Amino acid sequence: MFRFFIAAVITLYTSLHAAVLSTEQLRGGLSAQTFDKTLASLCADTSDDDEYWYWLNLARLQQANGDYNSSIASFEKAYAILDEYENRATISVRNIGSFVGSSLLSKGSETYFGKGYERALMHTLNAINYIMLRKVEGAAVEMRRMEQRQEFWLIESDEKIKQAAKDKATAAARDTSTDTVPTNYSMAALLNSPDIRNLLNNYQDPFSYTLGYIISEISGLSDATGDEGSVFLKRAIALNPNVTKTINSSKTSVSPEKLHVNIVVLSGIAPAMKIEKIRFPIFHAAEYTSIDLPSYTPPGNDLNRLTIANGPRTFTPPRLLKSDMMAYKTLSDEFPGELAKAAVRATTKGIAAKQANDHFGDLGGLLTSLFFDLGSSIADSGFRNWETLPNSGYLMNFEAKKGETISIILNDRQESFTLPKTGKGVFILVSYLTHDNIRIDYADY
Repeated sequence: MFRFFIAAVITLYTSLHAAVLSTEQLRGGLSAQTFDKTLASLCADTSDDDEYWYWLNLARLQQANGDYNSSIASFEKAYAILDEYENRATISVRNIGSFVGSSLLSKGSETYFGKGYERALMHTLNAINYIMLRKVEGAAVEMRRMEQRQEFWLIESDEKIKQAAKDKATAAARDTSTDTVPTNYSMAALLNSPDIRNLLNNYQDPFSYTLGYIISEISGLSDATGDEGSVFLKRAIALNPNVTKTINSSKTSVSPEKLHVNIVVLSGIAPAMKIEKIRFPIFHAAEYTSIDLPSYTPPGNDLNRLTIANGPRTFTPPRLLKSDMMAYKTLSDEFPGELAKAAVRATTKGIAAKQANDHFGDLGGLLTSLFFDLGSSIADSGFRNWETLPNSGYLMNFEAKKGETISIILNDRQESFTLPKTGKGVFILVSYLTHDNIRIDYADY
């Protein structure tokens, strides 16, 4: 009892720090009236600067504000945290260590190092930063880093599968079932959705690969890199055949009167992760206790309709980036392991509470349970993902006359953009955070 009490007190003490902006405050502060204050608050408070998610959120808001250099610097901070994590000596050891640190309390005690789609997309969004600064070679480097990051994720995913098997065996030894998704779990129906299960994987998206193709063509280095652009495009089409509808400009040089036009629209905010407590039968002596499982709040502020018009021509770009689907696919793939670990955590707490009850009476058992519940609640509040990651990404490529006006219709709001009268092409970035906070910026080349 004394050991468990000390462990709970130590974890409570180290978890009392609260971020300056909660998930709700951050996601709710993106309108035109509150955005500057939200960004300033996030920049000013560095108490979370050892967290991967903090730098990703900051990088995204800086990008949406047009501060591309600062966004690059913030993404690099996130890279450094993830690089250190990925390059530790033994992946299985780091996973086990993370599990041990959270076994007494909750899933929320683990340090969040992102999922495969977040790790890949941070390079994709940073590539856009470089494009907006007219540093195309830097953008090309980011797309290669995007692919390299996926290799680490595959290794880690394999280790997670192995660890899940061990956790399941441990739970079974304690007479705990981990074969069934709890019916009262909010994500239960979604985990069995055919749309989720039919995704090719949980870390590759056609938006990134289509953008990689565009960057390769803009840089003019595709031939020197083994026709890298064509490789990107083939992968994009394999992930989503609708990619072919986004490429309407030839690879050859346009006439002096025309431009290559590339429009990228990033909209909404991806699902925010949370820890869900679920009443669940554990083992006979303890009757019932609660397990803690990761789940998601819905995405927000997204587009229902996007139309791009250029004179008599009208384009309806397909949605290539689907962050919500990738998040749900990841959760579906990892759920057996998450449920097994949750069962072991709950059993550990149940055993401690029962032992306290046997030795110190009902009050001892109650106090032990309260310590665990309070500690896990505090830890859960700090378990956060990339909460400002765009939920959707669209890309359209076509040719147009210099000086023409492009109309971009975002839901029921129309924005206009006049094409430059010089150069070979233009890259237009549309950031749609909320219906009243839309930024359109461009870089010509």
